[in-house]
Amino acid sequence: MRELLQQYANTYANQLEKMTLEENEQRSVNHPIVFLFLGDSVKDALQSVMTINEEKWHNSSGVLYFHAHQTDTITRDNLLSIQIPGHGLDRKYKRKGIYDAFYRDEDLLIELNKSFRKLSSKVAEYGKVYSSLQKVNVCVVTAVDDPANILIQEFTLLLKSILKESFRLVEVDLYGLIKEKQDGDNFALSASLGISFFNELDGYQADEYSFEKDIQLTEDYLKLPVSHPPSPLFDLVYVLSDKNEDGLISSDAGRQNYEIISNLNLLKNRKMITDYHEKMDSYNHQDFKRGIRGNSAEPVYASAGFAKVNRPNKAIALQAASHFFTEVLTSLKASSAEPVEKVLSLFGLSEASFQKYFQTYLPSDEKLADMNSLMAVSHSYQTVKRMSVKEAEEFLYEGGTEAFFTVNFEDAVHDNLQSLNLKEHIERSLADNVINHEKYGLYCAYLWTAPDSFSSEVSVIAEIQKLLRSTKNDRLTAEAELGQLYQQMVDSCDFKKSYLPFADKKNLNSFLDYFFDTVYGTKYEILKLKVKQAILTQYLEVLEARHLYIRKKMTIIDEVQSCLKQAALESLYDADDYLDQNIAEYYGEIISAITKKLKEKRGPNFLMDERFFGNLLSLLENGTAALLERVLLLCNRNVLTQDEFHRSFEDELLERANVMTRYDNRDVLSKEDLFKQLHARLQENSAIHIEVYNYTQEHRYEERYFFGDFYSKFMKFALEKEQETRQFKAGCAHEKKSSGIEKLALMGGFQLKDLMYHRNGQRYYKAYCENGYQFHAESVKTNSIS
Repeated sequence: MRELLQQYANTYANQLEKMTLEENEQRSVNHPIVFLFLGDSVKDALQSVMTINEEKWHNSSGVLYFHAHQTDTITRDNLLSIQIPGHGLDRKYKRKGIYDAFYRDEDLLIELNKSFRKLSSKVAEYGKVYSSLQKVNVCVVTAVDDPANILIQEFTLLLKSILKESFRLVEVDLYGLIKEKQDGDNFALSASLGISFFNELDGYQADEYSFEKDIQLTEDYLKLPVSHPPSPLFDLVYVLSDKNEDGLISSDAGRQNYEIISNLNLLKNRKMITDYHEKMDSYNHQDFKRGIRGNSAEPVYASAGFAKVNRPNKAIALQAASHFFTEVLTSLKASSAEPVEKVLSLFGLSEASFQKYFQTYLPSDEKLADMNSLMAVSHSYQTVKRMSVKEAEEFLYEGGTEAFFTVNFEDAVHDNLQSLNLKEHIERSLADNVINHEKYGLYCAYLWTAPDSFSSEVSVIAEIQKLLRSTKNDRLTAEAELGQLYQQMVDSCDFKKSYLPFADKKNLNSFLDYFFDTVYGTKYEILKLKVKQAILTQYLEVLEARHLYIRKKMTIIDEVQSCLKQAALESLYDADDYLDQNIAEYYGEIISAITKKLKEKRGPNFLMDERFFGNLLSLLENGTAALLERVLLLCNRNVLTQDEFHRSFEDELLERANVMTRYDNRDVLSKEDLFKQLHARLQENSAIHIEVYNYTQEHRYEERYFFGDFYSKFMKFALEKEQETRQFKAGCAHEKKSSGIEKLALMGGFQLKDLMYHRNGQRYYKAYCENGYQFHAESVKTNSIS
């Protein structure tokens, strides 16, 4: 079930993003992009960057990826890969060994050429998804401590050389990923490998750097030189660490770095919109390069920071589902608030229903009158007036009355009760009048058949038990009265007597009328009570059994409700105190209003409609997953599609922030206060992902860009705030985002020696070199390091 809920939450979040992106032409890149990931350490980066691009770029299907790995990689349609040597080499010589093995293995060089040519062909094949094929952007990603990056110039320049045969301009940027968090294993060697790469990188980025080696092959295996004239190897190099400029290490830094890589490539290559505004998207790659270079004669580098404030869509979706199901159950329970007489009549236990049962299972009481008329006597009243009623009956009828009653009444009732089987009738009444009734349904059946009224004012079981006790008491009372009647002296019985002469026959007839009416009337009532007891007993047995069956099904409802509540609660465990505040309270009110609106539109019993839950019992027959799927389907279709779930980011956040004010009288948060807090949050979280010695960095150049709706009030506020200082360029990459705002901060102008990572790692590097570790190839050192 957790997978279902996760899928549901992800789907909602993705649907919102897609709805936003469908209106966003700017989420397309203009020129083809090729990502080259070098080394095993960037496998996770490869997977993440691909996923981010696929989620956010319209034409991500045309983006090509290449992974040079030593152990393993991933498989995707738009990914090519090659395995490079070096796995299992002695760590003392591993970095240099990879380089030497590469140049010894001609088969590998042949395979690499074929792969790069295949990649170049695919770029052309996917060209229709781009606006222009004049330029190709190559994005190289490596971890600075991965030994495989000793081959970075060979891979970069060979790919560039092959791409240049098809495209006029090939521009290459590098993203070097640093891991500064020490996990206790190999941190000193890792730092030494990173410094090794940095030492080479300074050589690659020098204005006088050049390269020429015979590493390009024709189809006939003729070797051709790949050359690079004196100039930096990479157009621009970004260094991204898991430690920011404040010296803080974040557990989420890796993910942020991958988002930086994606967003920087989008910012640099995005398709421009027609109604362009000067403040909207002012990023210019060449201007940024010039800005960070300043007057420096040494290679300079850039870094970036990334922050986003997103509406917590997954948490909102889970809260909505939980509140919606609670509203459903509340609505179903509400229908159980019926008078007891009404509920009993639904089950066929009203007085009128019992009269029908008596007509079916009890001979007509008209036969009692027949007894009197059929059994004439010739005795006088005087002979019986001093007898007891019992003695008088025996004297007058000699057992005939009892025999007649037994044959015509008792035996008939006995036979009827022997064959009494109301199970099908009771279950059908329960099904037709309650379970399948549009007003009541399964929940009412469950509550009404419960042993006591724990959640309802009516318990049919309790009422039946009460009726059984009452019927039993009535029967005992009637039997006691019958005994007393039989013991009473005839002349003292309560019938009309005449003391006139010659009234003997009249008195006898009056007694006989009384006798049959009271004695046999009481016996008839006792039979009726027996019938009622039998009917109630069967009702009790059948309904108790049905309740047990329904209760087992209701545990499914409890499981689903518990699962929804738990998922909604867990979604807030890692909540942002500010951005995720009041989700439960706010969306509880929203769902309540939506349910009320649906009732007004579709009728008070709309939940029993086939388009909603229909026959809930049939649904429960298929288990918890089936019920949860239906809940989530209805939530997706009838709840999350409502306007309340498609508010602008800032409006939704403002309303949610103020939802509690009616309860505790806090000051209402104004829109300006909200904007200030949002801007401060973005500013705080977009710290640059590299730690630099500020006093040694001679030149620091910055630019900042928002990704969001340029025409929104918050964006205008944020841009004005950024431009108040006029110390750096600020712009907005316009997107009609309703679910959040992103900020990308760019900073450059520092040298590698300015980095804390470089300063800390330098001593490890020197110590390892002095102890025989070989980090560089001979040709790399002579050609690349000044």
